[in-house]
Amino acid sequence: MHEVSPLPRAAPVDPHHPARFRRLPVAVHIYYLEDARMALEAGAKIIAHSVRDLEVDRDFIELMIENDARYIPTMMRDVSTFVYETEPDFFSDPFFLAEADPAVLAELSTPEYRSGIRNSAASRQYKADLPNALVNVGLLHDAGVLVAMGTDTGPPARFQGYFEHEEMQMMVDAGMSPLDAIRAATGEAARCIGQSEIGTLEPGNWGDFIVLDGNPAQDIANTRLIDSVWIAGNRVPR
Repeated sequence: MHEVSPLPRAAPVDPHHPARFRRLPVAVHIYYLEDARMALEAGAKIIAHSVRDLEVDRDFIELMIENDARYIPTMMRDVSTFVYETEPDFFSDPFFLAEADPAVLAELSTPEYRSGIRNSAASRQYKADLPNALVNVGLLHDAGVLVAMGTDTGPPARFQGYFEHEEMQMMVDAGMSPLDAIRAATGEAARCIGQSEIGTLEPGNWGDFIVLDGNPAQDIANTRLIDSVWIAGNRVPR
């Protein structure tokens, strides 16, 4: 664990938290391994964001499995904290540019913005610790822990839609198969929030899906070859 860090530590878990008495699942946002361990020991069911300071150990993995806890890495969230120190490769990606707001791109490209990123201690730590995040996704997935996709998108520098494709690519880079990354983004993500009528194609479900011009099981990048989008069985105009 880092002795000095620009990132705050989690507050101790309150054993008398109302969620415990109401039997509500608790999601905990963490950064450090020991904070995540403490949350699991208190009964947390979702670990949001990655363990980034250290490689997860066997005891932590067993705690995740014993708690039937879900792990949501949000690796692209961390990428967004440092990637704009220079011009990102995706700024020239036609798939990205088709929906990106030029005003936001201009703001992220100013010398002042890039200098602020380069001079940020937090950004440097996120960048340095990202390899730990990838290793931990692979370790947890290989051990049978349920990994679900999240990106923490929303702020202007985290591009909704595009970052989800990037997150699946990072999951594959971490050692998950393309199909497992897709499941993490669909059915497993739905299970995380207790939704049984979305996330999978089966009788009685909503029928939300995309039609692709390439097989994503062979290459996760093929999720970008979108032919059509369907919501509740209805084709969405594009």
